[in-house]
Amino acid sequence: MARVRDTTIRTIGFLRRMAPRVRPHAGKVAGAIALLLLSTSIGLLFPQVVRRLLDAAFLAGDAGLLNRVALGLLGLFLVQAISNFGQSYLTASTSEHVIAGVRRDLFSHLVHQPPGFYEVRRVGELSSRIASDAALVQDILRFGIAEILRQGLYLLGALVLLTITNPRLTLVTLTTMPFAVGVGFFFGRRVRRASARVQDRLASAVSRAEQVFTQIRTVQSFTREDVEAQRFGGEIDEVRRGGLQRGVARATLTGAVTFAAFGAIAMVLWEGGRLVLAGALSPGTLVAFLLYAVTIGGAITSLAGFWGSLQEATGAASRIFELLDTPFALEDPANPVPLPRPVRGAVVYRDVHFRYGPDLPLVLRGIDVEIEPGEKVALVGSSGAGKSTLVSLLPRFFDVERGSVRLDGVDVRRLARKELRGVIGLVPQEPMLFAGTIRENLLYGRPDASAGEVEAAARAAHAHEFIAALPRGYDELVGERGITLSAGQRQRIAIARVLLKQPAVLILDEASSSLDAESEALVQDALDQLMQDRTTLIIAHRLSTVLRAQRILVLDGGRIVDDGVHHELLLRSDLYERLYRRQFDEAMASGVAAPTELGDA
Repeated sequence: MARVRDTTIRTIGFLRRMAPRVRPHAGKVAGAIALLLLSTSIGLLFPQVVRRLLDAAFLAGDAGLLNRVALGLLGLFLVQAISNFGQSYLTASTSEHVIAGVRRDLFSHLVHQPPGFYEVRRVGELSSRIASDAALVQDILRFGIAEILRQGLYLLGALVLLTITNPRLTLVTLTTMPFAVGVGFFFGRRVRRASARVQDRLASAVSRAEQVFTQIRTVQSFTREDVEAQRFGGEIDEVRRGGLQRGVARATLTGAVTFAAFGAIAMVLWEGGRLVLAGALSPGTLVAFLLYAVTIGGAITSLAGFWGSLQEATGAASRIFELLDTPFALEDPANPVPLPRPVRGAVVYRDVHFRYGPDLPLVLRGIDVEIEPGEKVALVGSSGAGKSTLVSLLPRFFDVERGSVRLDGVDVRRLARKELRGVIGLVPQEPMLFAGTIRENLLYGRPDASAGEVEAAARAAHAHEFIAALPRGYDELVGERGITLSAGQRQRIAIARVLLKQPAVLILDEASSSLDAESEALVQDALDQLMQDRTTLIIAHRLSTVLRAQRILVLDGGRIVDDGVHHELLLRSDLYERLYRRQFDEAMASGVAAPTELGDA
């Protein structure tokens, strides 16, 4: 009983969560229910027509009645077919709208989660929730619930009519029902568990495939294609095994319930035959009774199958709603403060401490720094010093544990994230472009920009020349992640995209560290254009960038250990000198005349 109660509670919870999404389509739902009632009523009327046909038309030899009954049945079945079509259409329309809303809300909820959310979640798993789990819920909304109602009505209606027709035979029919219902609950629970395991394993396999596809060059450069194919094949085998287990559970459910249901029919036929032979029952009544018994058997079998599907849907829905219920780690303030206009770009870090989790060590420890409007500041230090973390706090990708980060005197936690990030431009070291045209990528941050503004930004970023040389120019498709373009071309498009946004503050994870000399020169010139009159924070990799900065912050162990310009830091900072000498020695060893690297990401 506890299991039945738990299953019922989950089902009620599923229906309760879906009800607000279905409510706007109440008119369609009401129409579908009305048509379903009409169709079911016709189905329940059919055995009565057959009873009259056998007892009156055949026994009395009334050919005219036979003709009228046949025509009447054709008319009823036509009405039933139209009713079924209308009900199916209305149900499908409602389910499409509801699931589209679920997918929109889920994607919107996920895309507003901070970057830290994706560091502990697999992207493929999230994609599976939007696609596969939502599809399971859609199937039960489109077919399952309507069929559960239809078969439930058939079951109740047939039982009522059976009781009216012959209570004794009804009692025989009912003796097997508890067994059939119990089997349905028991194996339905197994189907739900097996389905949940399949969905989890499929999500894992999809996640692995997405990782391989996005890193295909790395996979192929290490000749790991066969290994990855074997690993994916192993995960798909797990899905297959889980699917077989689910199939066995479903088949067992269907077989056991079918045996129970049609065993009842056999008993009814036996007992009813005895009554006919004894003259206590007419042949027509027995046939009608058998038809109702078949209806009951079919209804129980269908209900058992749809009950299993409903359990699958409740499992899928629980995973979807788990994501939808995940709170935002970073919420907008209840009453956001507007940024002073125009935005000057004064940035202040005051006693900033930060860690990525409550049980993890501090990454930043007591950061204090003031950056004037329009100032260019480079951050250098060994890997893990805290450079990327420091700049990530400004657009509020993460929140400080202690202290504050201020933009133009306002704590970023008091600003609406959309307004804050709207005045900050970010150029990562490896920019990712979206599958689509170059124009669509350029307009990503400012969709209302004119064609002239797009071209002006592309020219300033030294991108117009290679774009114009493409067969379709700005309407050329760039492929997934911009793979059809070179690294330098992708970088210049990313710079043009930020130029078009016209931010007051820039964050650069220096874009030229992995480019050849010619591409580096073009990108560096584009960056110079981008940095004009803008406050700029640069995670520096190359000495050329450091020399262009007005200030250099040296980070070590989450602290700013020095602050100055290049020649001053060479004289007084042992760490800065070590970074410089290391890169100088590497450059000389490789035959380069002058050092080009400083620090690493």
